[in-house]
Amino acid sequence: MARTPRSTTTEEDAALYESHVVPRYTTHFSELVLAELGSSIGGTVLDVGCGTGHPTFELLGRLAEGGRIIAVDSDSALLDLARRRGHEHVGTRVFFKVADARALDFGDEVFDVVVGNLLLEEVHEPAAVLSELIRVLAPGGRLLVTRPLSGTFEEVLDMFREVALRHDLPAVHRRADEVAARYPTAGAFGALLRAAELSDIELQQQSFRLSFRNAKVLFTDPVVRFLGLPSWRWIAGFEPRGLEHLEEVERCLDVYFGGGPLSLTVNAGLATGTR
Repeated sequence: MARTPRSTTTEEDAALYESHVVPRYTTHFSELVLAELGSSIGGTVLDVGCGTGHPTFELLGRLAEGGRIIAVDSDSALLDLARRRGHEHVGTRVFFKVADARALDFGDEVFDVVVGNLLLEEVHEPAAVLSELIRVLAPGGRLLVTRPLSGTFEEVLDMFREVALRHDLPAVHRRADEVAARYPTAGAFGALLRAAELSDIELQQQSFRLSFRNAKVLFTDPVVRFLGLPSWRWIAGFEPRGLEHLEEVERCLDVYFGGGPLSLTVNAGLATGTR
């Protein structure tokens, strides 16, 4: 999870992220990275946007003798929780550091493996971030980055479009399309790495679903609070009727799924390349 450096995340939010978002969302993406790297990882590894330590500690368990991991994130509260989780390893084979992915405080060509699990999901300039990751990657080193792809949360976005058409709300429709466009196609994701002049580029995709008892539960779920609700509130608009639009989307979802249970699509993508 990549962020502009900040300290607004509370200790309670970090714990909520670790207990809900990681097992139901983040892990699906990190499993793609781990499967690609295999059971033994040699050299020095950089985990950028490590959050509360996923997949940092999973990578640590596969690290060959003499290897080490540097794990960075711009959110100090998430890093503090990661340090507590791995206190027996911190300072020996794994090191945590507050850092901005756009300006890493490392020399050129330092790391044998660079991992960015969900790193590009929140940054505004992914090409610039990729350039920085490649700068610190040693020749012959591997870059592995994951992110959600086109079609993610399409069920909710489609309901926004229906509400917009029903009430003649072109701004809501436009904002729904803008949010949908934030999830690139697989081809666009791969093109980003090709433009960064990496070789041996490969792309993997895997879909999974987030399940909820009904739409009311969905809109109060911790995973949605972190990952979807900020964008959905923006789509609805901050004018007085914005809350009404959200409530109508909730009702539409319940009708569509027959009152529940319901599930949302997430399309996970992994792009890898060699410097």
